[in-house]
Amino acid sequence: MTATNAYSALNERFGNYFRLLAAARILYWDSQAYMPPDGVWARGEVMAAVEGAMHDLIDREDAGELFAAAESGRDALSAVERMNLPQMKRLWADAHAVPKELALKSSRLSTACIAAWREAKANDDFASFVKPFEEYLAVFREASEARAKALELGGVLYDTLLEEPDAGPGPATVHTVLRDLEAALPQLLAEVIERQKSWPAAIPFSGDFSAERQRELSYKLLGIVLNDPRKSRIDVVPHPFTLTLSPGDVRITTRYEPNIRFAIMIAMHESGHALYESNLPRPLAFSSVGLARGGTMHESQSLMVEMQAGRSREFLRWLAPRLKEAFGGDPACWTVANVLNTYRRVGEGFIRVEADELSYPLHMILRYKLEQALLTRELAVKDLPGAWSDLSQKLFGRRPPNDAQGCLQDFHWTAGLIGYFPSYALGAALAAQYFERAIADDPSIPARLGEADFTPYRAWVKPRIHERASTAHFDDIVRDATGKSFSADAFKRHLRRRYLEEPLG
Repeated sequence: MTATNAYSALNERFGNYFRLLAAARILYWDSQAYMPPDGVWARGEVMAAVEGAMHDLIDREDAGELFAAAESGRDALSAVERMNLPQMKRLWADAHAVPKELALKSSRLSTACIAAWREAKANDDFASFVKPFEEYLAVFREASEARAKALELGGVLYDTLLEEPDAGPGPATVHTVLRDLEAALPQLLAEVIERQKSWPAAIPFSGDFSAERQRELSYKLLGIVLNDPRKSRIDVVPHPFTLTLSPGDVRITTRYEPNIRFAIMIAMHESGHALYESNLPRPLAFSSVGLARGGTMHESQSLMVEMQAGRSREFLRWLAPRLKEAFGGDPACWTVANVLNTYRRVGEGFIRVEADELSYPLHMILRYKLEQALLTRELAVKDLPGAWSDLSQKLFGRRPPNDAQGCLQDFHWTAGLIGYFPSYALGAALAAQYFERAIADDPSIPARLGEADFTPYRAWVKPRIHERASTAHFDDIVRDATGKSFSADAFKRHLRRRYLEEPLG
């Protein structure tokens, strides 16, 4: 068999794998947005069946021979095909590493664990969550160890997990950047809190924050960022996320609540994810190279929209009068000065997704440390609330009032996303590096954001990041776009400038 024929067979096989993955994502999205509670048991079985079919599709007896044939004639393949081949092989090795029964067991336990988490969070009842999480974590460890062995990653298991969701900066860079942030941010946070003492008290946002009005504003913001309402929709779930079925079908989820400050920015955040996914190249859909380039890259795109652009002085000046139009209430709370005052406040609250821009990476460092301890068994599941509270005190100077606002606030660990949280902090740092270079390349971007015009912003990110998908390595995409390797330097400059140097008014 020729290399091109072998590659074509593999590409067709993996194309169907990714089409089934889209079906699995629909099932998951529905389970969070619309499925009745009594459907959990059956949905777990259905999800397991789909994942079993996905596993069987790529873990066939002839897969090894096909990869060997394709690799023997790499020179006959195009540049994109040469990039796609090892990514397909990694997926095959991963599927081949975990016995089918173990994979199905993991899927079922994850579905049950997510349901247990939802109930535990709603009732602030960590005790009810301990057993389901212990059972799932044990199977997760077993499957992860099998993957690490098959992929010949070796070393520390946690470092191998960093490569699973984020085929990007690599463990060494992850640890370096997080250590840099852990060393710099507490002191910077203390300086900003001290500066805030001289600010006037922020007037609380008030008005009609009904779900209907929040939904209307969310769609307006989505339209401003994407400029194409045909590609996405918004639904309500307990914990917001964005899932992609294809570059033309991106599902955003959110939740509407009295904390309108949060609701506004979650719309911006998820719109950033949706913009990235909707700009991925359609000819490469349902292929490894057509995917986004890992978790850090994805979070950088959501945080560029939410934090860099959405919380910029220029955009907030545009947003302030629109908030008054949308919600009414006390006109004084919607002045530009008060909106800026509100969004420049730091150091309050316990919820990660509601955190200020400076505290946000510290939330990631907290989880980064705890999940390593859980994985190595240095920390027992039953002791997680106390460990979370102690580390929160160390990093933020305060303890959460309950577990719902502490260790139960996120669903990620129940879905097997251990090793994913660092990508949020890394994404914030990368967003600053990208945005710094974007406005250097096109100085009109800030002023146009002040008109709610994301056209020049989209023109910068689309060819440099979005359209490249996974056709290049993480480091190459970052260096080609910014001229530098990835680091936290731009992020530290950004935080100091925004929170210590810019005037409040």
